[in-house]
Amino acid sequence: MPQRLATDTPAHIEAAIITTLRGLTPARKLALARDLNRMADRLALAGIVRRKPAAGLHEQCYLLALQRLTPEQYAHGRALLQGLSLMPTPVDPLALALRLGAILAAQAIPYVIVGSVAAVVHGEYRTTRDIDVVLKLSHDKVAALADGLREDFVFLASDISDALVRLPQARADWQQRASFAAYDKSTGFQLDLYISSGRPFEVAQFQRAQLLVLPGEPSGQLWVASAEDTVLAKLEWYKLAPSDRQWRDVQAILRVQADTLDREYLRQWAAELHLADLLNWALQGQQPPPVGAEPHQRRLF
Repeated sequence: MPQRLATDTPAHIEAAIITTLRGLTPARKLALARDLNRMADRLALAGIVRRKPAAGLHEQCYLLALQRLTPEQYAHGRALLQGLSLMPTPVDPLALALRLGAILAAQAIPYVIVGSVAAVVHGEYRTTRDIDVVLKLSHDKVAALADGLREDFVFLASDISDALVRLPQARADWQQRASFAAYDKSTGFQLDLYISSGRPFEVAQFQRAQLLVLPGEPSGQLWVASAEDTVLAKLEWYKLAPSDRQWRDVQAILRVQADTLDREYLRQWAAELHLADLLNWALQGQQPPPVGAEPHQRRLF
């Protein structure tokens, strides 16, 4: 019996969905994800207008931008977004990712798109709160990066410097990340930029990055993490902070990519990253037991 990605979807319906997803190009899935984000923004803005009918357009757009942030991001984002004249246009994450990719390419800064955007490319399309990017950033490129981002994004230059200072800790401990955030000046949408620490998995991630060409899009290409590296990275994040969203992304990629995945590579790096148990649960289609709990047979798909 086919395992199900969602317990409230009949198995035969989900099998048809997976078949459909396999037939969609990455560009089509990204376009569908963009449409979902636009719909989510329109609905969220309508809810804000209903709750705060006296609010002006600027306040409504500001509240919408804040609503996208997680509790951990809220204080930093609130401070940086407060002075912006945000637009009511629903956010287009694909356009933002392409704009960022073009900025990084122009400055000759190697990058790879990871996180939810990579999960959409390799799995199922869905909304996303932010865009995650890993950069190979040297000290001599910091000024160029800041200059490239400054026209369209708001950020603190000190956050970039602080991220570079944290690189030794990130190399020594995978749980530490050298990162900073930037926000689109038009919509307040967040970019999370992680500076590569040079640990072996990140080296492999850059070596296996895939150039995704998006016909008809301005600056229509992106470097995106491979399906295998996206699974491994999401398992790392799940180990750090268990999340149903991360787990579903992993399961969707495994289902959609199926026999095209390099399972030997997955198992090799899962062992290196101390993720072998999590990978085994994922390959079985089972939710891993909470820490300290007995294994159980609850299936996620």
